[in-house]
Amino acid sequence: MYYICQAMPMKIKGLVLIIIIACLSLLLAGQEAAVPQDESFDPLDLYEPSLPILDGSMIYEIITDIQTPRERGLEQDSARVVEKMGWKVQLFSTTDFYEADSLYLKAVDDFIDQEVVKEFNSPYYKIRVGNCTTREAAEELLKRAANLNYRDAWIIRTPVKTEEKLFLYTY
Repeated sequence: MYYICQAMPMKIKGLVLIIIIACLSLLLAGQEAAVPQDESFDPLDLYEPSLPILDGSMIYEIITDIQTPRERGLEQDSARVVEKMGWKVQLFSTTDFYEADSLYLKAVDDFIDQEVVKEFNSPYYKIRVGNCTTREAAEELLKRAANLNYRDAWIIRTPVKTEEKLFLYTY
């Protein structure tokens, strides 16, 4: 055995020594007994904050917000925004965020009466304007965009936000 160890190079001796130490440490580590942990759970012991509607100030606000009764008949008109298929004008498409952001700000100034959105569909930033329910309205918006020097603008079919009138009848 002595002659075998003497014939091995120094690097191999160090490697063998590291392997022996690693094996011994694994054997010693495996001998420790596992400590059992308490895994019981009772959801009733958890702290649950009070509901804000049951707070005195919130109830006071609700009670004082009651208005005088109105006459029977047609209530005030209201509108609800729904999404349905329509048309928008896409002004620009780019992969550069800063270019898209500057063009978005310019489009917001140019189309004050229309909704302008900046959408990201990887890897493109798209600047779109309008919520047109008819193709004819989208074509008018496209002409307006062309007059404002948006030469690469085109019409796309996409979901748009539209308002539906709601009538509330009381009896």
